[in-house]
Amino acid sequence: MQNLKWQIGDVDIIQIIEIEGGKLIQSSIPEATPENIKKIDWLYPNFADENGKLKALVQTFLIKSDGKNILVDTCNGNHKNRPTCPDWGNLHSDFLNRLNNLGIKESDIDMVVCTHLHFDHVGWNTKLEDDVWVPTFPNAEYLFVKDEYKYWEQKPDKEVEDDKLAFDDSVSPIVKAGLSQLVNADYRTDNNIGFMSTPGHTPGHVSILIKSQGKRAIISGDFLHHPCQLEHPEWTMDADTLPDKALETRKRILEDIADTDTLLIGTHFAQPVAGRVVRSNKGFIFKV
Repeated sequence: MQNLKWQIGDVDIIQIIEIEGGKLIQSSIPEATPENIKKIDWLYPNFADENGKLKALVQTFLIKSDGKNILVDTCNGNHKNRPTCPDWGNLHSDFLNRLNNLGIKESDIDMVVCTHLHFDHVGWNTKLEDDVWVPTFPNAEYLFVKDEYKYWEQKPDKEVEDDKLAFDDSVSPIVKAGLSQLVNADYRTDNNIGFMSTPGHTPGHVSILIKSQGKRAIISGDFLHHPCQLEHPEWTMDADTLPDKALETRKRILEDIADTDTLLIGTHFAQPVAGRVVRSNKGFIFKV
């Protein structure tokens, strides 16, 4: 599957796919049954098949801005123990080769941004060397939102084991290596890139706002998991820590960007991944 690319003014955004993820995404949205999905005709064929099965991806976005290489969310990683979601654990993917094929070495990454600290967004922060988790991108500054980090540092009882394991194997080693920076939810990496506070899926969740030369795009993170949630924002995700807040965030952002030129890049959306939110008599649809 070829990497997609988008240009937002002076900023380049390049997709790097790790794995397909439709089955797990669908199972995590209880109301996204095949019967309900088949009623949303605009999802077919890009985001669901004719049988009502969702299509989704686990992917990273490489942003080239102001002379820097920035990775947004680092997928699952290889060799990670994930007992709750075994399909996304103990992977042996060629993710780093896909990055290298873009002419980018691990040492060329200047910054890693995590929209939140769920296991499928932090995995390639580290790699296994001699049975030790070490930073994959040794020259990068890793940005974690302060409130998000403090939440997961407590290892909350209500959260699944995989996310607690991810904190140990994909977040703590970065802090130990002195490569992390805890930032506020309105942090700006440069004149083109800033964080947007989009809490609910997790307490400190952020999305990434790109603005350059009059153009605007948002990398969603997980305030949305699938385009079906445009027509049904009330369809919550099992992994939403604060479901009511997640719903409030979805409605707020969709209202803000509907019928505008803002390009929405869905972190888990299947190809073609990016589009615009348009109002309809049923709520919102995704125009690609």
